[in-house]
Amino acid sequence: MISMFALAFMLFVPNKGKAQDGYISDQEFYDQLAPYGTWVQDDYYGDVWIPNVDEDFRPYATNGYWAQTEYGNTWVSDYPWGWATFHYGRWHYDDYYGWEWIPGHHWAPAWVSWRHGGGYYSWAPLDAGISISISIGGGYNAPNNYWVCAPERYMNSPRIYNYYAPHTQVVNIIRNTTIINNTYVYNNQTYATGPRPADIQRITRRPVTVYKINNAGRPGAPSVGHNAINIYRPAVNATPNARPARVVNAQAYRQANPNAGIGRAGGVANNRANAQKLAAVVHSSKPNTQFVNVHPKPIQSKVAPENGRPAQAGGARPSLPSNTSAPGRNEGHGQQMQQQPAANNRPASNAPNRAQQPAVVKPIPQAQHQQQARQVQQQAQQQQQQARQVQQQGQQKQQQARQVQQQAQQKQQQAQQQQQQARQVQQQGQQKQQQAQQQQQQARQVQQQAQQRQQQAQQQQQQARQVQQQAQQRQQQAQQQQQQARQVQQQAQQRQQQAQQQQQQARQQQQQAQQQQQRAQQQQQQAQQRQQQAQQQQRAQQQQQQAQRQQQQAQQQQQQRAQQQAQQRQQQAQHQQQQKQQRPQPKPEPQPQQQEQH
Repeated sequence: MISMFALAFMLFVPNKGKAQDGYISDQEFYDQLAPYGTWVQDDYYGDVWIPNVDEDFRPYATNGYWAQTEYGNTWVSDYPWGWATFHYGRWHYDDYYGWEWIPGHHWAPAWVSWRHGGGYYSWAPLDAGISISISIGGGYNAPNNYWVCAPERYMNSPRIYNYYAPHTQVVNIIRNTTIINNTYVYNNQTYATGPRPADIQRITRRPVTVYKINNAGRPGAPSVGHNAINIYRPAVNATPNARPARVVNAQAYRQANPNAGIGRAGGVANNRANAQKLAAVVHSSKPNTQFVNVHPKPIQSKVAPENGRPAQAGGARPSLPSNTSAPGRNEGHGQQMQQQPAANNRPASNAPNRAQQPAVVKPIPQAQHQQQARQVQQQAQQQQQQARQVQQQGQQKQQQARQVQQQAQQKQQQAQQQQQQARQVQQQGQQKQQQAQQQQQQARQVQQQAQQRQQQAQQQQQQARQVQQQAQQRQQQAQQQQQQARQVQQQAQQRQQQAQQQQQQARQQQQQAQQQQQRAQQQQQQAQQRQQQAQQQQRAQQQQQQAQRQQQQAQQQQQQRAQQQAQQRQQQAQHQQQQKQQRPQPKPEPQPQQQEQH
């Protein structure tokens, strides 16, 4: 009896906490992101959002950094709209519209795939339909232009964007990496955490701060302080009638503006001028209804979330199949594993066609009139086909609405049954009013006790989390100490090996010194022998010189004797001549005698 009355009391008391601020609908995505970009109606993904950003924009790379939290590596974005686009949904690159965000209903620290190797950490945004299990299981091959690579020592730097590897080196870096499959499970939900704090601390040799995540009360860029990150992360409920106030028909705008694409070949940069042109078309005071569909803002009715706040990690958007690619789309995937179809094969737009205004023309020949009639007939057929498609989609939406209505009716019936049971309890309470009052008081006491128990349970959970965190920290410290001990042991072994090597080198040097000494002695002996030989040669040369001198002296003496003999002979000849002259001779004539005297 007490439990039935307590149940009736809880049914009639509304849960205002969850109804007020515990969740949001899809409409908040549409309204909050509209000032910062353009909503585009895609034929496959539905309503996607194109940000109005700089040319070098890349998801999980521009205007942000990685921070370690209790959920793993969390992307902290400086954009005011980053709370939505980097923690819900998926990112996809289109060759014409560039980077486009596909809304989702589940929160995560980041929806990326992680790799490591060659001194780099690498990450890439998950495409539509890719879940965490597919990513860490190796079933997701992200295109080359999705990857961002940074040196591992700058992983938790707030200025990590200054150290990204050039796009031309990404392919070679990714080839030398392996998947990081680290995960964190909380409330039966799995998150991809990326690099562990212990790994980063081992690489950087600096302590890594692990932040706590707190729930912020309003949308905007997250704030960091006091070892906590305050971020807006409400639970999101799918709302069938939610839609953007203004949305561009993707195919119609592309056909009318074939050279106004935002994306570029290879997906490295965006065309900001064309993005601003697209935004101007949407935000114009008189939008072109050929491209822009203007919707009145629907009236939202909030329903309490299924799992409380926030919604935890899950798969892709409910309307998208898992691990599939959009047919008829030319994806900006650079060098990919599979060839994508051409962009011109997109299915026709689902937006209803608007009646064309008649124009005043001059009379024309009958043949041209027939040709124009055929063209009008073809256009009418195309419009009929599009109308059929719209009708089919409308029927599908009606079926979905019927299902939602049936579910609502079932819930209403359940509520009516519960109300009937409550009425019966109330009737019984009226019959036994005094007992009911006592039971009501008891129920209040039970409720107060339950609240106290709940508060105690929450406190115990918090204490358990703190104990678990402390245990993890102690375990990390123990692992670090073990690693340090291993490093010290390795260093000691290295030093011992170095000492042995040095001893061997000293022995080798001693042997080499002995050999050099022996060689020096041999060389000294050889030098002495050479010196003796040189002395002997010198003595021989001196003897030879003496012999030459003696020979020269003999020659000189012989020459002197010959000269003396010649002089003696000459003197004898002169003496003989003088004797001949002293003999009496006839007197010469006077003149010749003077000539002789002369």
